[in-house]
Amino acid sequence: MNTKGMIMIALGLGTTSAMAGIAGTTVVDFEDGTTQGWEGPQGPGGNSFIDNTAGVGGGAGYRTQFNNFGITFANSTNAAFTGDFSGFDSVTFGVDVRVDQIGTFLPVSRPWVVELRSHSLAQGGFPWTSVYFVLDNISQSNNADYQSYSVTIDPTSGMLPAGWGGYGAEDPMTFEPILPDGVTFADVLADVDEIAFTTLQPGFFFSFDDYDVTLDNISVTATPTPGALALLGLSGIAGTRRRR
Repeated sequence: MNTKGMIMIALGLGTTSAMAGIAGTTVVDFEDGTTQGWEGPQGPGGNSFIDNTAGVGGGAGYRTQFNNFGITFANSTNAAFTGDFSGFDSVTFGVDVRVDQIGTFLPVSRPWVVELRSHSLAQGGFPWTSVYFVLDNISQSNNADYQSYSVTIDPTSGMLPAGWGGYGAEDPMTFEPILPDGVTFADVLADVDEIAFTTLQPGFFFSFDDYDVTLDNISVTATPTPGALALLGLSGIAGTRRRR
């Protein structure tokens, strides 16, 4: 049985007060009965809710039962998952996923995408500018048991890292989604106002299907730069640990 926990380290660095992200590791495991800002699909197609027995090891998980072209779990209010990540040496996003159903008449697979969005960088009629990474293709057969997915990035990279795509404009020749002119990967990471885990990969269209998918242990790990770590002796560390 997996042990669920949360470690959060807050840096009281006056010189890095512009950093909106929180250094250390934050894990949302839904055991406290709240989503901590995570919102799944709601509406005529179904709903999303905390299922107290559907999580890893039989604990709580965030479950959606929905009928649509795809599903998206997003967070725009939790400071650990949003903000300016440019002051960190590396950032890792992770999530555990279980699939009870994707498909209507026959099971199908769907891309499982982590997308970092900036609404303030949106232009040209697009709802946001973003960078995204396909973690895997998820399906009932591949994810009958929980599978863990994560990706680690250098938030200061000017170029899109290998495997990452951009959204917010369109290539005039191929019509594929791209980053707008003059916007870099680092620009988006410095201004993340929403993070999403979604089956709706930019540039693709999908059929209308039934979804029964549960998430658990949604995490972010932000590693400070060596310079920020050196200042910890001057500013102090406040930490908490919670275990189930």
